[in-house]
Amino acid sequence: MPLPAGMILEPVQGEGGVIPAPDAWLRRMRAITADRSIPLIADEVQTGVGRTGRFWAVEHSGVVPDVMVLSKAIGGSLPLAVVVYRDDLDVWQPGAHAGTFRGNQLAMAAGTATLAYVREHRLAERAQTLGARMLDQLRSLATEFPCVGEVRGRGLMIGVELVRAEEDREAVSPGSGDFASLDTAGAGPRPAAPELAAAVQRECLRRGLIVELGGRHASVVRLLPR
Repeated sequence: MPLPAGMILEPVQGEGGVIPAPDAWLRRMRAITADRSIPLIADEVQTGVGRTGRFWAVEHSGVVPDVMVLSKAIGGSLPLAVVVYRDDLDVWQPGAHAGTFRGNQLAMAAGTATLAYVREHRLAERAQTLGARMLDQLRSLATEFPCVGEVRGRGLMIGVELVRAEEDREAVSPGSGDFASLDTAGAGPRPAAPELAAAVQRECLRRGLIVELGGRHASVVRLLPR
């Protein structure tokens, strides 16, 4: 049986509801793929360039992937996507990877300037400091409002999962992987509250704040400030 072409993962799930991958799990995935010569591909499109409190989110676990996929912040507001990989994975011949919209000079210049600015102004460290403050404040809301099922994230990539606290917890089959909003006794999560999340999003917009939704039934309010 041929080996997989690669394993791709997000250090922090974005659209999935801002779920940070456990550091031990990431290191285990790195060991499994390295032992089998399978390229490990880190999707840092949302997490990269300082958002999670490190320049790259994989740095939290000490993992060095074989490939990183980058976009969004790296362009400094211009459209730019970058794939970074080990030298021995480069099988392209000169001129083979050409295209009308590849290598846009303005976007590449903006990306270079963005990387330099983020490093020189220590924005990753600032994201770590501000993110810790936001997480503390948001988690305090969970003790006051039962509809806050869980607050999670890293740096300035934060998710607030909203639930229907008045309803019974859902049944979870062993190994289902649905661990959001679990209680300490191992019961299932509270039912998601997508209507409440949508109402929060509308009210935030009315007050001039743009937030995104994601996760289980779009019940997670995603806070991604820059």
